[in-house]
Amino acid sequence: MRSIRYFRLVLGVFLVAAPLVSQNVNTMHPQQIEAQKLPSPDDLRARTANAQFQKDVKELAALCASVADDMDRVKQGLLAKDAPEKLKRMEKLSKRVREGLTQTSTAP
Repeated sequence: MRSIRYFRLVLGVFLVAAPLVSQNVNTMHPQQIEAQKLPSPDDLRARTANAQFQKDVKELAALCASVADDMDRVKQGLLAKDAPEKLKRMEKLSKRVREGLTQTSTAP
């Protein structure tokens, strides 16, 4: 009887303590916590005003439209010769655009 109570107590403590340990906020490195902040709206506007960024966004939009047409042709059994290259270019551009939007304000 006593061992069952002890087991329940230990099990209860374990079930409460396990989630608490997984919520570590990294108190040993507060500078890393600072780097995880989102950029301000002004920083985001400044980055998106960049001419190269705008060019990448327009090219990505054009590629998305052309790939959508290519996929419609695939349903008919026709595959565009440059479809794989377009998809690779879309990946590169989307990565560049995503990085441009998600850079922290402390990054150069």
